[in-house]
Amino acid sequence: MERSPSADDLDIPEDYRGVVREQREALWRLVDRARAAARADDPRGLRELAEEIRSRIEQGDDRALGNLTPHLADLVAALDVLYDAAFPAGRGDDVTALLAAPWPTAHRKALLAAFLGCDVRHRLQLDEVAERAVAATDTRLLGVLIRTPLGTLRRETVARILDALHRAGALEADLVERAVTDDPYLGLALAGRSPTDEATGPSLACRDAVRTHVDALTWRLVSAPEPADWDALPKGPAPRGLRFVQAALAWQGDPRVARHLGAAELTDEERTALPHLLRDRSPEEQRRAFGWRRRAGDADALLPLFGLEGAGPLLRLIRAMPDGVTRQDRAALLAAVEDAGADTARRLLEHEPNELVSAALGENRAQVLKRVRHHSLQGIAAFGMLPLAAHETVLDRYLALRDSAKKGALLGPNRRHSHAAAIAVALDHLAQVAGAPDAGRLEWDCEARLAEEAPTEAEAGPYRIALRFDGADSVLTVSRAGRTLKSVPAAVRADPGYQELRRHQGRLREQARRMRTGLVERLVATAGTLAPDEPDRLRSLPAGAAMLPALLWRDRAGTIGLLDEVDTTGPVTAVHPVELHERGLLAHWQRQLVRRRLRQPVKQAFRELYLLTPAEHEAGDVSWRFAGQTVDGKVAAQLLSGRGWSTHGEYDDHQATRTVGGGLVAALACEFNGYFGMGEVRVGGLRFLTGGSSAPGRRGAPAGPDSAGSPVPLADVPPVAFSEAMRDLDLVVSVAGTVPEAYQSPAQAVGRAQLLAALVADLGLARVAVEGHTAVVRGTRATYRVQLTSGSIHVEPAGHLCVVPASFGTTAHRRLFLPFADEDRMTSIILSKVLLLAEDEQITDPSILTQLASLTAAAGPDS
Repeated sequence: MERSPSADDLDIPEDYRGVVREQREALWRLVDRARAAARADDPRGLRELAEEIRSRIEQGDDRALGNLTPHLADLVAALDVLYDAAFPAGRGDDVTALLAAPWPTAHRKALLAAFLGCDVRHRLQLDEVAERAVAATDTRLLGVLIRTPLGTLRRETVARILDALHRAGALEADLVERAVTDDPYLGLALAGRSPTDEATGPSLACRDAVRTHVDALTWRLVSAPEPADWDALPKGPAPRGLRFVQAALAWQGDPRVARHLGAAELTDEERTALPHLLRDRSPEEQRRAFGWRRRAGDADALLPLFGLEGAGPLLRLIRAMPDGVTRQDRAALLAAVEDAGADTARRLLEHEPNELVSAALGENRAQVLKRVRHHSLQGIAAFGMLPLAAHETVLDRYLALRDSAKKGALLGPNRRHSHAAAIAVALDHLAQVAGAPDAGRLEWDCEARLAEEAPTEAEAGPYRIALRFDGADSVLTVSRAGRTLKSVPAAVRADPGYQELRRHQGRLREQARRMRTGLVERLVATAGTLAPDEPDRLRSLPAGAAMLPALLWRDRAGTIGLLDEVDTTGPVTAVHPVELHERGLLAHWQRQLVRRRLRQPVKQAFRELYLLTPAEHEAGDVSWRFAGQTVDGKVAAQLLSGRGWSTHGEYDDHQATRTVGGGLVAALACEFNGYFGMGEVRVGGLRFLTGGSSAPGRRGAPAGPDSAGSPVPLADVPPVAFSEAMRDLDLVVSVAGTVPEAYQSPAQAVGRAQLLAALVADLGLARVAVEGHTAVVRGTRATYRVQLTSGSIHVEPAGHLCVVPASFGTTAHRRLFLPFADEDRMTSIILSKVLLLAEDEQITDPSILTQLASLTAAAGPDS
C-alpha cells in the first residue's frame, strides 16, 4: 500500500506540522520494517515491531498526539492488512486465537465484538472471558489476555489472572513485566490497596512472586544508561532493598523517582546499616533521606543523625495520625513532647512538620488563625488544639468556632459536611484544652453560660427594655410607664443597652435553632440516649426547658412518657415512632399530644413512619420504592445535604450516601448527566452497605469507584435507620420532583390521617371520619371526600369541587392544632379544608355555593 500524503498536505496547524511530519515518518519507517519481517516470515519480529509502534503512538510527543492520531488512518490501514495476513484470525469462536495477534486490526475487533455480543464502537471488556479462564485454569488463554492489545481488563481482573498463573506454576517474568508496564499501579491491587493507599481487600498469594519480578524490572529501568522516567516506573508497593535507597541518593532526574526509590522496604539489617551509610553525607542529603524514610515509616532510625534520639515516641505518634481531620489526644501529644524535651520537639517539627502538634505547643497561632479564616479543615481542627491566649476564655473560642460553623453552612453541599465535621473535631480538642469531659458537655456548658451571663433588662431614658421567653423563643419588649410599645423608637434602637440585648437575643435564637435542628432532631431520628445528668443540664437553658419536656422518652425500666413522667435518675432514650408502633402505643400517644395541646419541637409521635413492605422483603438487599422518580438535581442535592447525605459522581456505584449508624451506610443509585446538581436526576435503588472504597480501571477504562461495601439484607437493617433513610428520600421526591402531581407520598397521607383521627377524637367531630387516605366529611350541604395526599375535594356521588378560592383552607382553621413545630404547610391546608367543610353551613363564598348547588341538584333528591 502506498503512503498517504505527507504532513504538509494534511489539515494541521503550521506550528505542529514539523512535529507531526517527524512522528509520521518515524512510524512509516517502522511499518516498512514490519513489511520486511513479514516477507522474511519472522513472527517474533512482527510482534516486537507491533509493540514498538503501539508504544510510539501511545507515548509520543504530547504536542503531536492530539494532532497526529486523527491523521494515522492510512498507517493503521496498512498495518491492518499486514497483520491480518501474517496472523490469520481463524474462527470467530476461538477467543484464544482471536486475542493472540500482536496488532488490534479492525477485522479482529469486529470478530471480538461479535463474540462478546457488543457494539464494536464500544469498549471491548474482557473481564468475563478472564473469569472463565481463571475458573478453568486455562494458562494459555490467561497469558494471551495479559499480552493482547485487544480489549480492556479491570485492574482487579489482571491481578486475579496473575494469581491464577502463580498457583498453576506458570507465572513468567515477561508476563509480569507486560502487566505492570500496561498498568504501573497494578501492584497496589495485588497488595489489596488503592492508588490513594486505602484498603480494598486482602493481598493475593502471588504478591511476593510478582514483587520479585517488579523489583528486577525497576532496577533495570533505573540503572540503565538512559534511566526510565517516572511514567515508566511501576508505582505499586515500594521496591525492596538498600540498593534502591543508594540509587535514590545518586539520582539526578525526576525527584518523584528518588522519593519512590528512597522509600524502599528494608530488612532490619539494612535499616541498621542506613545511618552509617548516611553519616558522611551532606546535611541536605540526610534531610532528603529522612523524608524518604518518613514515607517508609522507619524514619526514627535516622533521628540520631540530627541529635533527636529522644524524639522517637513523638515521631511515631505523629506518623500514626491518619490523613484528613481526626480527633487527637492532646494529653498524649503533650506527654510525648515532654519526654522528648520542648527544644527537641521543636527541632523535630522542622523535619516533620505537623500543624496539630505545633498548635498544641502554641507555636503557630497566627498561621492557624489565618487558615481558619480561609476555611481550612486542618486549620479548624488545630484551632481547637491551641492553648488559650492571654485574656481569651473558653467561651470566646467556642463562639469563634460557632461563627466558623455558620460560615461553613453556606458552602457547597459536600463541603459543608466536611466543614461541620472539622468543627466537631475542633470542639473535641477545645474540650481537652478546657478540661471538659467531652465536646457535648463543653458545648452545652458554654450555651448555658451564654444564657446566664448576659443581661435580660436595660433602660434607655424613660424606656425599659426586657428580654423574655415565649417557649423556646426569646422576645424583646420595650415599655414606657408600664405600657408595652408596639414599635421600638429610634432613640431606643440607638441605645447601647438595646443593641447588646438584641445581640443576646440573636444568640439565644441561634441556640434554640441549633438545639431543635441539631440535638433534638438527632435524638429523635436516631433514638438517642441522654446520660442521667444531661436532662437537667440541658433544661437549664431556656430552649432546653421548652423543648425536652414535650418529647416522649423511655427510661431504663422501659416506661414511656413525657420527661417528667419517667425516671431520669438513669439514662433516658428519645422514643422513635417505630418503637411506639411496635408496642402498640402510637395512636395512644398521638391522642395524648392533641388532648394535652403539646407542641413537640420536632415531629416525633406524628413523624412519618416507613416500614418494610412485602416487596422489599422479597427484594432482599435493595429497595425500589422510589425508583424511577425524576427530581431536580440542584434542589435534591440541597435537601440531601441538609440531612447529612453526600452526593458523588456519575461513575460511582451509588451517587448519594449517608451514614445511618451501626456501621451502615445508606447508598442510593441515581442516573444523571454531568454532575448531580446539573440537571434532572433519576432515582434508582436504595441499599444499605457495611462500607466502601474505590479502584480505577486499566487500559483507559473509566476510573470510577467500585463500592466494596457488602449489601445488608433489608430485613437486617435496624428499623429506625431504614425509616429515617426512607423519610429523607420521600421528602426529596415530594419536594424536588420534576412533575409534582405525579407523586403523592403515602407515608405523608398516613401521617395526616393519624393527626386528623386524633383531632376528630379530641374535638368530637361527629361529621368527620377517616377512611384510609381519605377524610369523609358529612356536611349539611353535601358529603365530601378529601384526599389527604393532594387535598382535592370530591362531592358525592361523583362531583368534584374544582373552583376553590385561593384563600379556602390556606389559613389555618381556628380549631386546627398541629402537635409539632416542624413546618408542614400542606398538612395545615388539607386539614383546614376538612374542618371548614365540616362547618359547610357557614360557607358564604358565592363560587363555592354555586358549585355545591349545581352538584347536589345534579345528584337528585335521593342522593
